[in-house]
Amino acid sequence: MTTSMTTSAKIKSLGDVLAVVESGMTVGIGGWIFHGQPMALIRGLIAKGVRDLTLVPAPGSIAPDMLIGAGCVKETACVFISFEHLGLAPNFRRAAQSGAVKVLEMDGPGIAGGLRAGACDLPYGLIPDLGTDLPKVNPQGYRKARVQEGSRPLLEVPAIKPDVLLLHGQQADEEGNVQYFGAGYFDLLMAQASKHVICSVDRIVPTSTVRQSARLTKIPSAFVDTIVVTPFGAHPGCSPGLYDQDEAHLKAYVAASRDQKSFDAYLDTHARGGEAAYRERIGAAALAGLTAGDGGNRGAAS
Repeated sequence: MTTSMTTSAKIKSLGDVLAVVESGMTVGIGGWIFHGQPMALIRGLIAKGVRDLTLVPAPGSIAPDMLIGAGCVKETACVFISFEHLGLAPNFRRAAQSGAVKVLEMDGPGIAGGLRAGACDLPYGLIPDLGTDLPKVNPQGYRKARVQEGSRPLLEVPAIKPDVLLLHGQQADEEGNVQYFGAGYFDLLMAQASKHVICSVDRIVPTSTVRQSARLTKIPSAFVDTIVVTPFGAHPGCSPGLYDQDEAHLKAYVAASRDQKSFDAYLDTHARGGEAAYRERIGAAALAGLTAGDGGNRGAAS
């Protein structure tokens, strides 16, 4: 396969990469809290109008919360969804309390064990039984494993195999090797377990740059189906090494989430008009102010 053929196969527009996502699918979301949340992809899904998703997010914040608030989710298996110093995730909390979204409580070992099983094409994974109430709270997610007498107690967790996984990295080459300037968290494990992986990146760089900084490649091209180039695609979260999280916008988001009517107005303004309109509304000066020092050059040269 030639480089040009690889390029046309891997790098696509936002609308094209999201064409594979259909209502009723299981969708994974990478990142960690406000770090590397694939927000451009999330806004694109909301604009597309998908419904009845089963959501499997890594410990996150605004990405899963926004999808839930937009009415796209029927069920989520999650460790937590939190806005940390800004309080609880408002739409997630409201949906969980009202029963609008079914919440399957998981812990870190449970999510990791399920993803490892999914990556290995096994029906379930084994994790230590830490003596929590999770088997009672979420019996479909945890089951006592049969072990030899005297052995360490174990739990079975069903394999997690998202139909589609949404990620955000800082840069990639045309072959689809995705580089992170910070931690990769669960992203690689989730990519290994998922059937289709979509990754947004802030920029495309030459393959020679990727080879010179190979240690930054957290998601090799073999695990990436499509790439979409979306500058500031993690906003209002941060893209480590390139730009910081937008505290003012995050606070405005929480305020707009006080009720469904107010939040629908937020979505009309910020999620349903396309990424170019979104960046224009945020403003070039505001986005430039989030740039992390010499972030435009950070990482590639390190």
